[in-house]
Order: sequence, then C-alpha cells, then structure tokens
Amino acid sequence: MTIPKFHQLFTPVLEVLSDNSVRTRREVQQLVVATLNLTNEELDETLASGGRRIENRIGWAMIYLNHAGAIEIPARGKVRISQFGREMLASFPNGITLQDVKETEGMRHWDRDVKARKGQGDFEEDSGSRLDEFITPEEQIDEGVRRLRTAISAELLERVRSESPSFLEEVVLKVLHAMGYGQGEDDLEHLGGTGDEGVDGVINQDKLGLDQIYVQAKRYKADSAIGRPDIQSFVGAISGKGATRGVFITTSRFTQEAQDFANRLPSPRLILVDGDLLADLMLQHQIGVMVAKEYKVYRIDENYFEE
Repeated sequence: MTIPKFHQLFTPVLEVLSDNSVRTRREVQQLVVATLNLTNEELDETLASGGRRIENRIGWAMIYLNHAGAIEIPARGKVRISQFGREMLASFPNGITLQDVKETEGMRHWDRDVKARKGQGDFEEDSGSRLDEFITPEEQIDEGVRRLRTAISAELLERVRSESPSFLEEVVLKVLHAMGYGQGEDDLEHLGGTGDEGVDGVINQDKLGLDQIYVQAKRYKADSAIGRPDIQSFVGAISGKGATRGVFITTSRFTQEAQDFANRLPSPRLILVDGDLLADLMLQHQIGVMVAKEYKVYRIDENYFEE
C-alpha cells in the first residue's frame, strides 16, 4: 500500500489508543506503523528535511487530534485518548476524515487563534497546490516556511501549557538569558514556589547583583487572560524589593486594561510578554526546538553575466 496521508491516520492513531493506555509518541508511531503493512521501501522513505515520512505524518495526525480534543497530554511526552476521541471513533466507524476533525470546536478555535496571530492563511493541506499558479517558486517556499513556523509555534505553546508551572518558569529564564540578559547561567535564579513573594525568578545583570530584573511567569490556558490585578500584585512585589525592572510572561494574553496599566508605569519599568511572543522568542532562540534542515535557494547572478 502507499503511505497514508496524515489525515488518513486519524482513525489508526485513535484505535491504538482506544485501550485507554498512556503511551509515548514513539510508541504510538510504532503501533500505528505495525497496522499499515508498509513495504520496507515505504518505511524507509524520508523527507527532504530529514526524518521518516510515515513518522512525520503520524506526528501531524496527533497534532491535529490533540487540538481537536480527541487526544490528551497527561504527562510530558505522553498521550492518551480522551472521551471525545472515543466518541469520534464511535461516530465515524468508516474512518475519521480531515473535514470531521476540522469541524470540531477545538480545531476551529486553533484555526482562529493562528489566523489572529499571523493575520493570514491556515494549514489546509492543499493550500500550497492552489497557490502554485499564482506565486513564484521563491514565494511558495516562503509561504511553506511561514505555514510550518506558524504550526510549530502553536504546537510549541500548547506543549508549554501542558507542562508544570516550574517548567514554564525555567523556560522563561532560559529565553531571557538567550536574549542577552545575565552574563552567564549563574546569573539566573529560579525562585518559584512556596514563599516566592510573587516573584518566580531574578536575573542579575552584574556580578554584584546591583542591577536586577525580576520575572513572573503565569501558565494560563489559551482562552484566559491576565488582568490588571495580577500586574499590580507583581509591581508591588518587585517594588518591595527595590527593583526598577520586571518582566511578566504568560502563555495566554493580557487584557487591554493590564497593558495600559503597565505602559503608564513610570517605575518600575515593566515588560509584558504574551504567549504568542513567548513562542516566537523560543523559536528564534531555539528553546524547545531544533533546526531540522536548512535549504539554499539559488538565483542567477546577473552581475556575472553582465559585460
């Protein structure tokens, strides 16, 4: 048989999870592959960007099912079927289609979020082919990279939301350090936990600790928002420490009232980082992601052929 498209793997993924077991993504991939009767050549088929094609497609099937609410992430690196996933298996005995998944409220919400973040496009599998006759090959590459970056950014933020609050606190310190804050790892101090007095971390800009940046990290769901009271509380916490600068980071967003309050502060200087910006910074500084492949795009050097 030919390698199934990613949307043709929705049902196989849910079926291998239908025994309610909590499995790693690698285990799911192995179990699904075992049901497909692929040839050795098909199993060994790779993408130009690296990695086996079948594993890539199973991975994307799980991403879509997760956003649809059909599978859950109960622990780091683990997945299991949800009650909604069991209902989908029962409702579509002849196989779950891409349209079935797109019509779920979870996927609609994800699509709305992505469009709102980037202001354009979606992830429809055939969108690239529809654009072929209207844009240049270079533009097709740019569009493909944009859509992939958008998808990975959304998935990265979802992964961070599924982790513990302490995980987020450590992530934001790493991101800020990668951006140039603090001279070394020793200049980053994780304070989150009981008795943290409303501060999750501090970055020493100099070795004597005379210049410090205090950090607060809040792990909220996508449909939640940080309001002015949370910002005021953090301002009170860092003011009590005599600090002049702070960074408040969340996996969700800030209300307009919270943003206006932070912008009007004469002191301490407070920067707000929402979930969209956090994911972009993680991508930019390769926190939680890695470069899978780099491409070279060539064009004719007109100067070489000029007299």
